[in-house]
Amino acid sequence: MTHRRTRMLIAVPSIVLIGVSLVGCGNAVKDAVKNKVEDDLKSQGVDANLDDIENGNIEIDTTDGGVTTGKLPKTFPTDDVAIVDGKILGGQYTKNPATWTVVIQVGDAGGDKAGAYSTAEEKLTGGGAETVTEKVDNGTAITGQYATDTYLVTLAVTDSNGVDVSYTVSPK
Repeated sequence: MTHRRTRMLIAVPSIVLIGVSLVGCGNAVKDAVKNKVEDDLKSQGVDANLDDIENGNIEIDTTDGGVTTGKLPKTFPTDDVAIVDGKILGGQYTKNPATWTVVIQVGDAGGDKAGAYSTAEEKLTGGGAETVTEKVDNGTAITGQYATDTYLVTLAVTDSNGVDVSYTVSPK
């Protein structure tokens, strides 16, 4: 594991703890702490956006990639990969090799996992993707692979704390 990835793995939990500790603090204190953390991370080559940390939204970029909560990862190819509507829990991307992963919650625990998969599959195929690997339901997850002109997409739907649709996208 590279030092930059190690820094990112250390930075994410630290940032979450800072966000939790700021609950109840005045805006001036929150802003000062967020700015200090962002500046300290930047000095280590990590670009962090903590402006919306109170709502659980974080964006961290390094030279190797990045992670997000509450929104799609940076440069996610939305023009080529049609995704479902729902609450974006988090995402990540790497630059070399280029890969994006995003998890979107589309229902409550115990919801319709098969229906969620069908909806996600219809979005992909309706957007021009072709089936590469037919879906498989192993009881824990329903998975399959799809290809657009440019990308290979692995689709997975699980139901543990909610019905989550996961996309892993990489260039062909």
